[in-house]
Amino acid sequence: MTQFSDKKTAGYTAAKQSVAFAFPKLGIIRARGTDTLDLLNRLSTNELSKLQPNQGAKTVLTSDKGRIVDVLTVIVNNAGALLLCCANNEQNVVSWLRKYTIMDDCKVNTSTDEFCALEIHGPESASLIQELSGETLLDLPMSHWRNVTVFGESAILLRQPAMSEFSFLLLFDASQNEAIHAKCDELATEVPVMTAEDYEILRIEAGMGTFGAELTDSYNPLEAGLLHLVNFKKGCYIGQEVIARIDSYNKVKQRIMGFTSATQLPMGSEIKVDNTVVGKITSSVLSPEFGWIALGYIRGEHAHPQSVVSVESGDGSVEAVIVGMPFE
Repeated sequence: MTQFSDKKTAGYTAAKQSVAFAFPKLGIIRARGTDTLDLLNRLSTNELSKLQPNQGAKTVLTSDKGRIVDVLTVIVNNAGALLLCCANNEQNVVSWLRKYTIMDDCKVNTSTDEFCALEIHGPESASLIQELSGETLLDLPMSHWRNVTVFGESAILLRQPAMSEFSFLLLFDASQNEAIHAKCDELATEVPVMTAEDYEILRIEAGMGTFGAELTDSYNPLEAGLLHLVNFKKGCYIGQEVIARIDSYNKVKQRIMGFTSATQLPMGSEIKVDNTVVGKITSSVLSPEFGWIALGYIRGEHAHPQSVVSVESGDGSVEAVIVGMPFE
């Protein structure tokens, strides 16, 4: 396995063992109006209608075919909500929401440029935020938020699903971007800033999909491992009939799984069983802990951990072992 320098893995190691900063790529949409939650509830998979200010939830926007448009984090405020979506997809989400906004009191606009986003990852992240803000956060429910002061600046703090034990997102005013980066640099010896490569390794190890790879309109939420974001007891939403039918008749054709190999598993490579194509690799990386690992979709009848498959690309064929996620 290729050796990584200490510098290259400083953020990765800190995120897994202690605490690290990251400057994530994400899209942010501001939704205003009294019908905001009702509209979002009618267009996505999770139950949102009962959310109150300072609360939030993750949900999936789906097409009429039940395919993924985006995975949103909805954080509710007194004016409506902030919607956190995949990077570079915010305009598509805004257009999708506007398409279904008819008589609703809800206006949506892209607001990514209004914020500076900072993430804190790792088992000691809550302790670091308490040290920086004076706030105790271990009792903060997932996707809920509160206003805090960090580095002397006001911020929205959100608890989010973790790649490594705990994860929190801070949203500062965009005018503080340089100041926040400078503060993080001052603490870099104790709290490293993850590189994009560190972040990608941790994402794949955790089995988290990303837009354009695992999260596309080629897949539905059940295939993408997002069953926990689908509420089967709520009323109708766009794509609900298709998703309910897939679940009721156990018709999930393919599933996202993890893969390990002795050599690289190139993105886009075909997964084969007995010379028959049964899936493809969607993300791949060299992990300091697990070696060459990947995420991919494979037909349900072959999605069995510890099974061996063939992964084929223009460079030839390699063996890979199917594993559950997160990688352990």
